[in-house]
Amino acid sequence: MRFLSDGAFRLYVSAICWSAENLADGVITPGELRQVVDTRAPRRQAEELVAAKLFEELPGVGWRIHDYHD
Repeated sequence: MRFLSDGAFRLYVSAICWSAENLADGVITPGELRQVVDTRAPRRQAEELVAAKLFEELPGVGWRIHDYHD
């Protein structure tokens, strides 16, 4: 995780906690992104997590945390 920016790391950890609390099965929609984390560029950070293979992009839905249920 050392390769992530601070914002992307914060989004990743917050997404795991938020998803568990909200029973979201690891899925985060664009509308929920600001509820998950309050950073300057959450969409850019989500794309950073996609590139790092920690998030999976779900076209028309948002993102899923990779291996959330594992």
